[in-house]
Amino acid sequence: MRKTILLLSLTLITSISFGQNSTDELTSKFFKIYESNTDEAFDFIFGTNKWMGENKDGTEKVKFQLREYANLMGEYIGFEKLTEKSLGESLKVSVYLVKYDRQPLRFIFKYYKSKDKWMLYNLKFDENIDDELDEIMKYDYLNGK
Repeated sequence: MRKTILLLSLTLITSISFGQNSTDELTSKFFKIYESNTDEAFDFIFGTNKWMGENKDGTEKVKFQLREYANLMGEYIGFEKLTEKSLGESLKVSVYLVKYDRQPLRFIFKYYKSKDKWMLYNLKFDENIDDELDEIMKYDYLNGK
């Protein structure tokens, strides 16, 4: 009985300590920081991947592009998850709608887990949501939905 309790306790502690690096937690922390400082949010998420964090020119370019978008979009309102797909156990793609006064942006986070820790593999953002909505509507219309 003692061995079972000890084993269950160790399993719980291990899952709690390793579970703190889920993609949802990384993305939630990104958006929490994003509310007040977009540059720091990108520094955080790029910092999860040492190779991205070392590419200062690339990260500065992304931060500049987002500031340009944000200046045109108005006040930041919030975010919501649109979809998430896992490809095996080591790749995950999450798509978020980032809401601004004028119109939304789409953020696509691609995560990779090489050993035991998730890290950002790629991040894209754009405002071309209209094109995809048209494609979805066309698909639904053609399939009788």
